[in-house]
Amino acid sequence: MSPEGLLGLKIIGILGLIILIPLGILLFRNQNRWFGRSTDTPSETSGSLVYGLAQTWLVYVGLLHLVLWLTFGL
Repeated sequence: MSPEGLLGLKIIGILGLIILIPLGILLFRNQNRWFGRSTDTPSETSGSLVYGLAQTWLVYVGLLHLVLWLTFGL
């Protein structure tokens, strides 16, 4: 593919980075509040809380990997 054709994908990657970097900072700062223990559901265990947090970070890292590849790997 020509470099002109890849420009659109690189722009999508840059826009993704602009969105994902502040989103990662927000997630890191609020992860205890968003994924912490709730008094409304006393039956939840610490394992289920960590599992939800790990899934969220895995999706975030996957998206970050995708936009970094679009930006720098093409």
